[in-house]
Amino acid sequence: MHHGDVASIEKRVRGDGTVAFRVVWRDPTQPGRQSLTFDDRRQAEQTIKLLDANGQRLTLAVEVANAIRQGGPTVEDAVREHIELLNRVGEDTRTGYRLRARDHITPYLGALPVKALTWQQVTLWIRELQTKGLSHKTIANVHGLLSAAMNTAVRLGYRPDNPCAAVRLPGNQRAGDDMVVLEPEDLDLILDNLIEHYRPFIITLVGTGMRFGEATALHVEDLSLDAHPPTIRINKAWKQDGDRQPFIGAPKSARSRRTISLSPDLAEMLRDVTAGRRGTDLVFVNVAGRPIRNNTFWATHWTPAITKAQNPVDSNGEPDPDARRLSKRPRIHDLRHTHASWMLAEGMDMFTLSRRLGHETYATTDSRYSHLMPAQQLVAANVAAAALSRLRARDRATGPRPESR
Repeated sequence: MHHGDVASIEKRVRGDGTVAFRVVWRDPTQPGRQSLTFDDRRQAEQTIKLLDANGQRLTLAVEVANAIRQGGPTVEDAVREHIELLNRVGEDTRTGYRLRARDHITPYLGALPVKALTWQQVTLWIRELQTKGLSHKTIANVHGLLSAAMNTAVRLGYRPDNPCAAVRLPGNQRAGDDMVVLEPEDLDLILDNLIEHYRPFIITLVGTGMRFGEATALHVEDLSLDAHPPTIRINKAWKQDGDRQPFIGAPKSARSRRTISLSPDLAEMLRDVTAGRRGTDLVFVNVAGRPIRNNTFWATHWTPAITKAQNPVDSNGEPDPDARRLSKRPRIHDLRHTHASWMLAEGMDMFTLSRRLGHETYATTDSRYSHLMPAQQLVAANVAAAALSRLRARDRATGPRPESR
């Protein structure tokens, strides 16, 4: 049998008639072949999966073998069970979780028994995802899925604690660090480089904080432009089914069902956009009159507009070094962050903003946007200073001053 660099299984019959399964592989850091023997073929197969996913290292193999011999549900089993037990997500979200687990959890950790998963293994897994070039957001999302699955495993009695809880993502991979907030002048540059057809769509995104899938699923009947104040009712969003085909379904969560008030100018713009349209018509469509798809819009319109705004040219098409240019590279979703920033800057409180954005919890909004409220930090500092000023004066070097008698 030729083993090469890939682990394989050799079936052996012992003298007493029992069967053993020997895993054989080559460790790139060790001379010759390495091997481990198991009584159970499934344990041998689990070991091969982990060796193939983690570079065939001997030190890891010994740790893996000891863990696998403990038995019980595997990480793959636990993640699958966690996803099936979720009762507040749609089938499209469930499918997304399954794909995320299949691509980024199962190949590395899936074969390990849940009770054997350690903090060190999770940390090394995060490092491996970094090496593979996954984006900051993807790593944070995948880690979040594994951590949630381990919380479920604790509730089900598979293990006593969550090994993901103590794992800290690198500083530049924490949620929110990739946020880009635009100034009005930045948005003007982008709008100037978009075709006119899509400008109302972008202005609505930044004026309401809606998610892309919510805005593109809006029907004319969802607008109440004659109300006081004018409003938009969010009760649907574009989703994907198990075959990754788009359909309009329920929004992201229960809190995502909400009503958003509109400024008078935005209401008038939407009145012009929807003039003569039926209630069941989509508010925003592409130039062909069909639904706007995220990937297509991003590649065909958003990215070219950003590139042009960053590289302005004069009337002859030559680079214009004196023209104002965009120095940021925002994603479409950053229009939602920009809306939040503008609302906070104008004095909106965090609780109201949380409801407006449709976040499931206030904590989500606070953790994501509290750093955008320096004025409130200053107020808090002044309040703290006022409270401390009422303390009895003390000498910094010697401690409390003796009271006069």
